[in-house]
Amino acid sequence: MVSGDQAGSTWEVEQKYRLSDQDSLEEFLVHLGATEPQIENQVDTYLRHPCRDFRATDEALRIRSIDGEAMVTYKGPRLAGPVKIRPETELPLARDTAGGWLQIWQSLGFVIAAQVSKQRRVRQVTHRETTFTIAIDLVEKLGSFVEIELIIHHLDDREHAQNQIQMLAKELGLEQVEKRSYLGMLLEARERSSK
Repeated sequence: MVSGDQAGSTWEVEQKYRLSDQDSLEEFLVHLGATEPQIENQVDTYLRHPCRDFRATDEALRIRSIDGEAMVTYKGPRLAGPVKIRPETELPLARDTAGGWLQIWQSLGFVIAAQVSKQRRVRQVTHRETTFTIAIDLVEKLGSFVEIELIIHHLDDREHAQNQIQMLAKELGLEQVEKRSYLGMLLEARERSSK
């Protein structure tokens, strides 16, 4: 349990929804004055360690690669609530070094849990004086989703951020909440297919 803010930490507040009509959503985002989409082809390599069960501790460690650029991200356990809130630390890696870092971690006992490949269309939209990041994801083997995200620096702001995300989602007509991560969905699909 998190008892308070950690120095220099940020908290990711986001909600993911299944997406059935991307064109209508994109039109509405344009109507709201959203920025032009930044299109990224992302490959997320999730790591696990045999001595630490990330699924049990609700943590994640990944390397995200985007066109030769990469970053390492640690996500801590989620806090209770209707919207996903978790601490996040993200650091850039020097260009074209992701493979070398992966080798180091594998030498330390980490193994690849899964890879998530997706095309992401990222927009910023300011609504009710709050600037949101909206990501429309086409995820290999899983389908289409949209994430609404805010980053906060103090846990005291979490309830306001949750409310803002839920209000925007309602206005955008997003109803089908997907609480599982892409990694979780892929691992579940893998387990089902192996039975």
